[in-house]
Amino acid sequence: MAAERVAVIGGGVTGALSAARLAQRGFDVYLLEKAAIGNGSSSRSMAGIRAQFGARETVIGMLFSKWWYTHFHELLCTPDNARQPVIKQNGYLFLYDDPAATEPAPDAAANWSRAQATAAMQRTLGVDVELLTPADIAERWPHLAAERLVGATWCATDGFLFPVIIYGEGIRRAQELGAHVLQWTEVTGADRRGGCITSLQTSRGPVEVDWVINCTNAWAPRTSSTLGGMPLRIEPVKRFLYHIRLSRSRDVAWWPMTIYGMGRPLGAHTRPEGQHLIMAGMSHTPTEPAFEDADQDRVPAQFDHRYGVDNFGFRLLADMEPYAPSVAADAELFATTCGYYGMTPDAVPLIGFDIQLSNVIHAAGFSGHGVMHAPVSALLVEALVCGDAADGVVRLPPPLDSHALELAAFAPGRDFTARSAESAVL
Repeated sequence: MAAERVAVIGGGVTGALSAARLAQRGFDVYLLEKAAIGNGSSSRSMAGIRAQFGARETVIGMLFSKWWYTHFHELLCTPDNARQPVIKQNGYLFLYDDPAATEPAPDAAANWSRAQATAAMQRTLGVDVELLTPADIAERWPHLAAERLVGATWCATDGFLFPVIIYGEGIRRAQELGAHVLQWTEVTGADRRGGCITSLQTSRGPVEVDWVINCTNAWAPRTSSTLGGMPLRIEPVKRFLYHIRLSRSRDVAWWPMTIYGMGRPLGAHTRPEGQHLIMAGMSHTPTEPAFEDADQDRVPAQFDHRYGVDNFGFRLLADMEPYAPSVAADAELFATTCGYYGMTPDAVPLIGFDIQLSNVIHAAGFSGHGVMHAPVSALLVEALVCGDAADGVVRLPPPLDSHALELAAFAPGRDFTARSAESAVL
């Protein structure tokens, strides 16, 4: 009996790892990418990974993702001579203003109270998060202005990832297991019968299918429309990364992802990239539902560091300056890059069955967290295709088998009005 055929649409981290998992389960996998592998947001990501989230299901998912990435090469059977690091666990440091500080973040006292309660929840799930005092912060990171802080939350096993290696090795493993990877193959339509898709129409001809997985993130609403599926509550929003060179020599490679002044509107944050820093923040740009692929790297003048000190990059530096004054004084912006977030109303992804097409699964809308979510997203996709979650619950494999995820939390058709949004989309 022939294996069921699964078409995975989208060649980023989620598509690559989903293809590898499904191929390992014995499916006949076709991965379809309308351009080159890594064409979309995966290759443009700041690529953080953290378990410090406010939603219980996200915390559990990130515990799995961090474990998976630390065992990446063993799990994907990477050849010994090709094992490059895919995760750097420098930690995530969230700084909270003392309400008595000069120009503190709005609701500074409430922010710190909420952070302590959230950290307590995270610890009950097994996250090694610490509450730090200003003295702790000053001792560990002397470049930070600890005197303006009431405290910080810190998780040393958080960090950042290397997406190009991740999707490259995911594709390699999928092909090794028999998957067909078709680049420059755009899905242009679908043949449907009885509420199912029977074949996809592509720029290279038809592909018969038993299952379709939509892993196109910011492109996912238009992909769903092309398939004849449900409207998806995903809005493409552009985010900008600023690359900083420091004029004074500093060993920044060990610095954590640092979020300056939780609760501040711009949400400035930095992480190291070799011996320079990458900085980002909430740019509050309008949604761009009709964006083209070429728009991914288009930087409007008001966000391009080369166009005057009033552009957004310098506003972020000013937002950071009270917390790291000596760093801000030394900072030279030397590049601006960008890409798209696929934002959902609650900043939690859509992973589940289409409500109109019974053999279509969406795994998209990661709100800037797609790279960190990819291992658990692929696990959920596998469970849905294989029928491993008939009770609506996916139990994590060892060593995290004390945890489970309820699929309703990720359902594409969920009621967003009854849910609170994640407090930090970083």
